[in-house]
Amino acid sequence: MYIPRLIAFLISVIILETPAHAEFCIPHRCTFGEKCWPDEHSWQALNATVGGRLIRSFPSAAVCHQGPSYDAQACDIAEKNWDNSFWRTNQSGAYSALVWEMGKYGQCYLDDFHQPCDQGRVPYYSVDARSVEDIQFSVNFARDKDLYLVVKNTGHDHLGRSSGKGSFSIWTHHLKGIDWHDSFIPEGAAPETSGIPAVTIQPGEQWLDVYRAAAARNVIVVGGSARTVGAAGGYVLGGGHSPFAHYYGLAADNVLEMTIVSADGTHRTVNNNTDPDYFWALRGGGGNAWGVLTSVTYKTHHVPQSFIIGWTQINTTSNETFKKVAKQCLQLIPTITEAGFTGYANIEGGFSAIFVQPNGTLENFNKTFAPLEKLSNIPGVSAQMAAYPASWDMYLDTFLKDPNIATNIQDASRLLTADVLQNKTDELIELILESGDGAGFNWNPISNEIISDKSLVGQANNDERDNTAVHEIWKQAHGVFSISTDWNDNATAEEKHRKREVMVHLSNRLTDIVGEDGGTYVNEANPYEPNWQQVFWGDKYQRLLSIKKRVDPTNLLVCNRCVGTDIILEP
Repeated sequence: MYIPRLIAFLISVIILETPAHAEFCIPHRCTFGEKCWPDEHSWQALNATVGGRLIRSFPSAAVCHQGPSYDAQACDIAEKNWDNSFWRTNQSGAYSALVWEMGKYGQCYLDDFHQPCDQGRVPYYSVDARSVEDIQFSVNFARDKDLYLVVKNTGHDHLGRSSGKGSFSIWTHHLKGIDWHDSFIPEGAAPETSGIPAVTIQPGEQWLDVYRAAAARNVIVVGGSARTVGAAGGYVLGGGHSPFAHYYGLAADNVLEMTIVSADGTHRTVNNNTDPDYFWALRGGGGNAWGVLTSVTYKTHHVPQSFIIGWTQINTTSNETFKKVAKQCLQLIPTITEAGFTGYANIEGGFSAIFVQPNGTLENFNKTFAPLEKLSNIPGVSAQMAAYPASWDMYLDTFLKDPNIATNIQDASRLLTADVLQNKTDELIELILESGDGAGFNWNPISNEIISDKSLVGQANNDERDNTAVHEIWKQAHGVFSISTDWNDNATAEEKHRKREVMVHLSNRLTDIVGEDGGTYVNEANPYEPNWQQVFWGDKYQRLLSIKKRVDPTNLLVCNRCVGTDIILEP
C-alpha cells in the first residue's frame, strides 16, 4: 500500500528519480573559509554566552569516514538508524533528504567509507538553542559578523532552506513545550474579546508528540502527516497542508499568535493586534526569511468521533489502459474531495490510493468510489477497493509516516483546480508518461462545498485566505500534483546535474498545463522553480517583499527562493 510523504490531500506525482542541488551563493554574507570568518576567540566567546552549546556540525555519515569525526561506536548507530527520522532529527547535521547535506559535488555517504567526508551544505557551526536568549545571542552574532545564517528545526525542508554551505546555524530542535489553553486571548486584543480553545507549541515539538498530547485532551490540532516534522517551524510558515484542511483550513489559517526573534534580535509577540502585516506574512510567507520562531499558538478542534479509512488498488497492463484509468481517476478527484475524503495515491502502472473521512460512512465511500470499481470492466484492468470504520488511534497508525528518509528526493508541483483536472487531464497524463518510470500523487480536498456531515465541518473557511500570505489559488484547488525524482548515492555529478535540469523542465511544463496564474504548496515545491515568486505567492509577493524590507532591512535572513532573496539555488 502506498503511504504518501505528507498527509493532506495534495496530488503528488512521484517519479522514481530526483535531482540534487547546486550551491547557494550568498552575496555579502560571510562563510567558512573566507577571511571574514570570525576567529576562534570570537567563536569561543559565543560558546560561553550560549552555555557551551556551540556545536561543530558534520554530515550524518561523517562518523563513519576517515577524519577527525570518525567514531566506530557512533558509526554503528548511524548504520542501524540511517533511515530513522527520529534519529535524524536528533542530529544537528542530519537532514531528512541527503541531498541537503551534500554539496553540489560533496560526498559523505555510508557506502563510501574510504573517502574523506565532505562538509557539503551542512552548517560549519550550530547553536543548540535551549532558550529564547540563545537565539537572540546567535542572531545578534550573525548580524554583527555578517554571517550566512540558517535556521534548522528538524531538517525536513524540501527546498534546502535549513542548510547552507559554510553557514552558521541556529538549531531549535531542543526547544520543547506544549501549553494548552481553555480560553486563549491574543496579546493586545480588545477587552471584549472572547477566548477560544488553543495550544501554544514551541519549535522543537514534532507532530506525532503533539497529536498524542492532543488526543489525551480529546482535541486535534491542524497539522501534517509526517511524524517528525516540527509543529512550529517551516511547516506553518509555508502554509501547512493537512488532512483536516478541508474542514478547518491550512495550519496557517489556524494560527492565533506567534512569537519570533526578528532580524534585529528582538523577541516579539506577533498577531493581528500587535503587527497585522508581519502576522500576515508569517502565515504562509515561507522559509526562515522572517526570523526564528519560538512558539506558535493554534486553535484546537474536537476529535472526530470516528473515521472511515478506505483504499483502492487498480492495476493496468499497458500504456493505453493506464491512460484510461489515470484519466478517470484524475477527473473523479473533485467529486472525491467534495464528498469529504482526503488521502494519497500512487500512479505507477495503475492507481493505488488510501483515503480517510472523519465521521464518514461506508455508504458514502461506496457511492463516491463506485466509478473506480467499474474500471475493472476494461480489458487488462483489475480493480479492488475496501473501507472500514476506524478510531483516532487507527488513523494515526495508518497515516502518520515519515517516508523517503535518507533519500535525495525532490519535487516539482502545482495546485490543481477542478478546471485543470477536468479539462487538462490528457496533458497531465502525458507529463506522467514523459517523466519516465511512473508516478504517484496525493491530494487534499480544498473546496467551497458543504460536505454531508454539516455538524462537523460546514463550509471551508476561505475568508482566512485573505488574512494569510498563502497563494490565492488555494481557494480553487482540489489538490497538489507533484512529480518527484531521486538518485542513487553513487550518482555522478553529470547525472545529478541532468536531473536538476529535468526538474526545471517539469516546472515549465506544469506552468504550460495550469497557466501562468497557477501556484503551488511552498513546502512541496521544486527547489529550482524558475518563476518562484509567482508560483509560490502570486500577486501577494510584492506585499511580502515590502514587509520583508521593514522587518529585515539589512536582509540578514536569506534562503533559497525566500522573499527578498535574489541569489538562489541553480541547477
